Amino acid sequence: MSAAAAVLLALGGLAAASPAAAQTGPATIPAASNGGCPDEYTRGTSISPKKGQTNPDLCYADGKSPPMVAMKRTTSEPCPSGLRPDSSSSYFCTSKPQERTWSAENNLAKDTKLPKPSKGVRCPTGWASTTQLDSCYTTLDNPPATRLSKGKPCAAGEIEEWGTWCTGDLSGVTRANAEGHASADFNKVYMHLQSSGGDWQGMKCCVSPAASAWYAERGQYRTMRINGEDVPVDDNGNPVKGAGKAVASGSGGNESTTGDETPASQCTSGSSTGAAIGSAIGGDAGAALGSMLGGLGKKKKKKAGC
Repeated sequence: MSAAAAVLLALGGLAAASPAAAQTGPATIPAASNGGCPDEYTRGTSISPKKGQTNPDLCYADGKSPPMVAMKRTTSEPCPSGLRPDSSSSYFCTSKPQERTWSAENNLAKDTKLPKPSKGVRCPTGWASTTQLDSCYTTLDNPPATRLSKGKPCAAGEIEEWGTWCTGDLSGVTRANAEGHASADFNKVYMHLQSSGGDWQGMKCCVSPAASAWYAERGQYRTMRINGEDVPVDDNGNPVKGAGKAVASGSGGNESTTGDETPASQCTSGSSTGAAIGSAIGGDAGAALGSMLGGLGKKKKKKAGC
């Protein structure tokens, strides 16, 4: 097994079996260091309604045929062949097929992907992190040209984003579509950093500061629902004086928008609100899909300083 050295297999008496060939997991497995258990397993508790499932250090199978699993030392370690991550924040790999619910990533994403240097890196404008956080996807027909900066200054006509990317002309992407992809990206990376001990409290939602400045120079701002109206706001959520609705939503682009053009998440400090909004649709930390198409309905006012 090529990746066996990278994981601690929780296979009980079937430790020598190939994960791809094994069909049924053991009845009990050790719980992860954070107390987590994979899907179709439940952590033991002294008040468990099921007889014998009282050890909090163990995960008990919910049925007679649970999936095979493998425990990782960190959430970012790769899974052995035949297994996939149970979730982006889980210490387990599983043989259970991933449920494919409707989402922008599953149903609207183009074939082109941008490999990410690491899971905690934000994606550039017009792109959002995949569920596995190893690359960026887009739903746009003509996303901005972008490349890894590799620590070097970006060329003329490019903007530097998140200290990682050099992104070209943004004129083909409306502010609304940029915010939709960025909020989806924020949700997934936010939850990953929170679960892995990263700097989730210092995250900024949603588009990069450089992209926000590029749009602001052209009179395009993010909008926020205030007193029943869509109001253009700056990066701190403060209303922009003199900016009307016509310039707030932007123009051009190659994807239609529906509803309000408010980001999928309103970032907060000290809570997982942003990620919770994203996970409401499309599974683990998924983006709110309406925003990927241009926006959502009413949102609470974003706290200043996000």
